[in-house]
Amino acid sequence: MRYLNENQYKAIGLLLEGKKNVEIAEELGVHRNTVTNWLKEDLFQSELRKAATRHSQHRLGELVERMYSTAINDGSAAMAKLLLQMQGMLTDKVSVEQSVKQEAGISYDKIDDEIAAFAKRLEDETDIEH
Repeated sequence: MRYLNENQYKAIGLLLEGKKNVEIAEELGVHRNTVTNWLKEDLFQSELRKAATRHSQHRLGELVERMYSTAINDGSAAMAKLLLQMQGMLTDKVSVEQSVKQEAGISYDKIDDEIAAFAKRLEDETDIEH
């Protein structure tokens, strides 16, 4: 299994601080293209994502608190929806239960037949009158 070197881990830390590639290259003593190439590597990207997650976890409480504030104080329906989704109380999945037609004692086929027969009688009566 391949691992990142010490400079690559330092670069990840500097990226999380908001440094630009040129600044990172200067600080680490490497060419700026080296940093650019690291960013193209899957392993580097994977480690960067992990580090970003660890870096931001301590602020999740603050983020959620602000989301609640926005939903309540600003009346943001979109934020309220997002909060409900986060809590598993609201999903985008729409579930429709289809009852079996005969369970309710209703035969839709029979109703369709009766409507057709009624329409036929009306048609016949109209023909007789003319």
